[in-house]
Amino acid sequence: MTRINGYTIEPEADLFEADLSEANLSRANLSGADLSGANLSEADLSEADLTGADLSEANLTGAILFGAVLTGANLSRADLSEANLFGANLSGANLSEAILSEAILTEADLSEANLSEANLSRAVLTGANLSRADLSEADLFEANLSEADLFGANLSGANLSGANLSGAIV
Repeated sequence: MTRINGYTIEPEADLFEADLSEANLSRANLSGADLSGANLSEADLSEADLTGADLSEANLTGAILFGAVLTGANLSRADLSEANLFGANLSGANLSEAILSEAILTEADLSEANLSEANLSRAVLTGANLSRADLSEADLFEANLSEADLFGANLSGANLSGANLSGAIV
C-alpha cells in the first residue's frame, strides 16, 4: 500500500475530488478507483492501471498517461487537454464530452470508445485505433488522424475541418 499526499493509492480506492496534482503515480494500480472530480493535473500516470476507474470530471491537464491502461474507464467530462496518452489503452472507455484538445494520442487504442461530443481539436491521433469508436458530434478541428484506423467509427455530425486524414483507414 502506497500513500501520496495523504491518499492511499490502491485498487478501488476512494479518491473522490482528491488533489494529486503533479503526483508520481507511475505504474500505480488504481483499477476500479473513484477519481471523479480529482485534480491530476501534471501528474505522472505512465503505465498506471486505471481499468474501470471513474475519472469523470477529473482534471488531467498536462498529465502523462504514456502506456496507461484505461480500459472501460469513465472519463466523461474530464479535462485531458495537453495530456500525453501515447500508446495508452482506452478501449471501451467513456470519453463523452471530454476535453482532449492538443492531447497526444499517438498509437493509442480507442477502439469502441465513446468520444461523442468530445473536444479533440488539434489532438494528435497518428496511428490511433479508433475502430468502432463513437465520434458523433466530436470536434476534430485540425486534429491529426494520419494513419489512424477509423473503420466502423461513427463520425456523424463530427467537425473534421482542417483535420489530417492522410493514410487513415475509413
